Amino acid sequence: MRASRGVQLVADCHIDELTRRDFEAIVVPGGLPGSEVIRDTPLAIVLLKEQAALGRWRAAICAAPVVVLQHHALLASALVTCHPGFQPQLPASQLSHERVVRDEAHRLITSQGPGSAIEFALELVRVLRGDELAATVAGPMVLP
Repeated sequence: MRASRGVQLVADCHIDELTRRDFEAIVVPGGLPGSEVIRDTPLAIVLLKEQAALGRWRAAICAAPVVVLQHHALLASALVTCHPGFQPQLPASQLSHERVVRDEAHRLITSQGPGSAIEFALELVRVLRGDELAATVAGPMVLP
């Protein structure tokens, strides 16, 4: 698959080949048309719904919080963010303008887009492996 900016992505396996479903987190990439493809892939939505029902972490960046999660009623009442171009589609009561939002109660992390991707990734490391490892990963990156 080729991403919106021409980056070639190669999956480790096809979604139909997934044999286990006990994921610590499912992360939905953003961008168009990728988010639309995920939105329209029934098995991807089944996996996201199972993840939410089990109270496990989900995350989405850029367009994906709206195009995938909101479209399939997977936001519940979580506080979220997304790409500024999609923010008007979110209910004002749920919208945050923060670059990365972690809603602990809903086990959901959302982020605005490519410019916040490192912060998003570090938040995933933080919730899955702890503050210490997140700091270890962030250190050599010379982040502001």
